[in-house]
Amino acid sequence: MTGGLVLVAPCAAAGGAIGLRLRPVVDRVTAERSPGPAPAGRHSRLVGPVTAALFGATAWGLGWGWSLPAYLALAAFVVVLTFVDLATRTLPRRMVWATGATGVGLLAGAAVAAGQPGRIVLAAAGAAVAFVLLHALHVLARGGFGYGDVRLGAVLGWYLGWQSVSLAMTGLLAGFVVGAATGVVLLAAGRAGRRTEVPFGPALAAGAFLVLLAAGPPL
Repeated sequence: MTGGLVLVAPCAAAGGAIGLRLRPVVDRVTAERSPGPAPAGRHSRLVGPVTAALFGATAWGLGWGWSLPAYLALAAFVVVLTFVDLATRTLPRRMVWATGATGVGLLAGAAVAAGQPGRIVLAAAGAAVAFVLLHALHVLARGGFGYGDVRLGAVLGWYLGWQSVSLAMTGLLAGFVVGAATGVVLLAAGRAGRRTEVPFGPALAAGAFLVLLAAGPPL
């Protein structure tokens, strides 16, 4: 059963409050990683509303369960990574690994609390398969596919694999579909050319969440 207003409203409110605290983080990391001066607040003014909306959507799609805190944490990390990647074309390694470490701890605890320890194996398999596939793509692309995207894909594979390995693969595919669609829209709008570098991390994250929410609560 998906979450009702009683669950969605407080989660969205919490997301908005957390988003206010995440905005300075986005500004700081963006300034540190930008080659030139980064206008304060330019890339982060939507962090609060986006975090609130994503928290609410996650609560609505998944409903209450032992795994919900882990996916809300993922939403917070994904918002920061997305805004940083959009602004700097980079995914901070420590932040990606922090996302993964949080998922390992929270979802392992959720699996034990739910009496389904086998989900830990599924999550590990999802992360491993995603890593192998994206690493192979990185090698074949010869630098055209960043290793930060490989790390993020593996982390997302853990979160999606906790439900099923097939969901992890579907999430990866959705990420490529979102990335391709974004590229087409930017080309059509004249905002990008054929050689323009478009960050892939936000597409990976969007694909993962679209698939996660479409799948609904874990069985």
